[in-house]
Amino acid sequence: MGMSLRLKQFLEQRRVPYNMVHHPYAEGAAQSAIASHIPLAQMAKAVMLESEDGRAMMAVLPAADKLDMERLSYLIHAPMALAPEHHLSHWFNDCDPGAIPAMGEAYAVDTMVDDELLGMADIYLESGDHRDLVHISGDDFRRLANDWKHGQFSRKPDPWSRVERM
Repeated sequence: MGMSLRLKQFLEQRRVPYNMVHHPYAEGAAQSAIASHIPLAQMAKAVMLESEDGRAMMAVLPAADKLDMERLSYLIHAPMALAPEHHLSHWFNDCDPGAIPAMGEAYAVDTMVDDELLGMADIYLESGDHRDLVHISGDDFRRLANDWKHGQFSRKPDPWSRVERM
């Protein structure tokens, strides 16, 4: 499939230089980072959320981290829940299922980015398929994220827990 057309147009319209990183088939941001031999801390993953009234939001956080839903809801002053899987194709119809680029603005979705990503020198994100990542500089990522909401809403996984979610 290759890179999502909307993501490609979004980056080109904003004059953001990027390069593609090809990797063996992998599902999920963390697995894609591992397959690409890039640091998990620099891999941005997207989690789609919805409010009770149907408002959508993308949370962007490091791939190795877990979403702290309580903290995120507090930061945006609204309770949020994971968007149902069958809703994702509504926004990301030019992407393979499960390969959502962590760039909500390209899809006209409000975006909330975790502060940890804003300090990275380089950022990688899904391209819309399960075989390629998009690599952009941290400076360009910060420029794109300048108008997004941001805060600290991710947490490191508990190494002693057998079950982790999100």
